Amino acid sequence: LVNGGNFIDGLNGLLLKYYLLVYLIILFNFGDNPYVNNNFLINLLIILSITLLFNLLGFIYMGDSGAYLLSTLSGIYLINFSYNNDYISPFFIILLLWYPCFELLFSMIRRYKDKTKTYKPDTSHLHQFIYNFIKKEFNFNNNVIHFSTSTIINSYNLLVFIIAINFIYSSKMLILIIVLNIFVYISAYIFFKKKYQRDN
Repeated sequence: LVNGGNFIDGLNGLLLKYYLLVYLIILFNFGDNPYVNNNFLINLLIILSITLLFNLLGFIYMGDSGAYLLSTLSGIYLINFSYNNDYISPFFIILLLWYPCFELLFSMIRRYKDKTKTYKPDTSHLHQFIYNFIKKEFNFNNNVIHFSTSTIINSYNLLVFIIAINFIYSSKMLILIIVLNIFVYISAYIFFKKKYQRDN
């Protein structure tokens, strides 16, 4: 999760929007839960929203430290949330964190297959291919492209979270949604990679 969070932080707004969605899902669906501290969540959401605004405007960047800290905090929070609410399928928590975790796993497999050195920069992530596609197709400035790309990816994640909230007790359905997410991710990756290679 920590490394995956750092990977998706290669695009302004992507990491912050993702965790904003995660915490909003918790707040709106489990706000009456005695183990959920609403004041903590509201304050965290305010801080993340302000940080997101400055991040999208290009004034501040999360960087390695910011991505590691936010991902570590989120992992610990969601582990405690799962522990205190054992009636909820643990696969719901996995689904809330599927994107950064799968981004890391997929990148590791891809780099191993391509025999890419792990210490070299990696510019072949899905969000970078989508970014390049929008950059080529539309005459937007850089901040708008970052905003658009992160919004597209997180709109999909929001849809997944909204669907998953209806199956928090059903591990089978949640596993099915996770598998579907992986299929969608790989399909999108292949599509945008081919577009990028054809254009270059």
